[in-house]
Amino acid sequence: MKNHSKNPGIKSLAPGQSFTGFCVLRKKEIKYKQSGEPYLVLELGDHSGRLKARIWEKPLEYARAYEVGNVVKIKALVQAFQDDRELKIQKIRLAAREDGVDLYELLPHTAKDVNELKRQFETHLQSIQDAHLAKLLTLLFEDRDFKEAYCMSPAGKLWHHNYLSGMLEHVVAMLDTAEVMKSHYPSLNLDLLKTGIICHGVGKVKEYSLEGFIDFSDQGRLLGYIAPGFEMVGHRIEQCGDFPGELKDQLLHLLLSHPGDAAEGAPLPPMTLEAVVLQHLILLDANANALCRILENDALPGARWTKFIPLLQRFVYVSKEPEQDKRQDDQAEV
Repeated sequence: MKNHSKNPGIKSLAPGQSFTGFCVLRKKEIKYKQSGEPYLVLELGDHSGRLKARIWEKPLEYARAYEVGNVVKIKALVQAFQDDRELKIQKIRLAAREDGVDLYELLPHTAKDVNELKRQFETHLQSIQDAHLAKLLTLLFEDRDFKEAYCMSPAGKLWHHNYLSGMLEHVVAMLDTAEVMKSHYPSLNLDLLKTGIICHGVGKVKEYSLEGFIDFSDQGRLLGYIAPGFEMVGHRIEQCGDFPGELKDQLLHLLLSHPGDAAEGAPLPPMTLEAVVLQHLILLDANANALCRILENDALPGARWTKFIPLLQRFVYVSKEPEQDKRQDDQAEV
């Protein structure tokens, strides 16, 4: 698995710059000039974001040749358009298998070092002292294809960690925080909590499709991720053979209750110390991640507030950086 993409991506390019590389066709639409002549509007995306493109010549032919979700290689010029940029397509073709296109070039991904995240994850796996939980996790992750899919999966589609390796980043952060919680609450069963953190999202491997862009799979739309994850973990528990019944019930309770309440999709409310802590660790890390990305992506230059965030139904305050405060204080003293 590669850590990061080789190119900066289409969204980072300024007007006048050229781009040659791979993108995903996210949308296409035939529109018409006032004269009645058709033209084709495309939305192309890669790991950096999305830009629109227009094709004026042979638009109907191109519309028939390419489908939403296709990976294409383009040669294009970036042009200013209203308050944004768009691509002027010079050449376009479907990507071929021999191109060896990497998903990390096409889809948004964690900014963290994936290999380092995997190393930290392995360290936490090895820290599990309970023999039954350790055996369960060994059985779960000895499947290399599953482990690779787990490490690549997003944790969400809209709100938090909604990019490649987002779940790995999310899980490692919660595992780190769980150790801090244990230092404050000695009665907390850390092995059980860590196993719940690792297993709570295993069903997301089946919930999301990464074909061209991050979306729900058919199974994901029909079943979500809790039921498939419950089934996957339950199957591995049965393979353990001598897994204690009470420990099994407590672990599966974590999987069923971690969203917190029925409104969030939980079949049961959290009813153990570990379940309550897991619920709030998930909320803490998910919301912190989402807010950091909102401040990074939705703060207008020089403004003290972001644009209105529909998912939050509020604006978010943009605090001054310490360096900015210091500069203003220095200027006030002059």
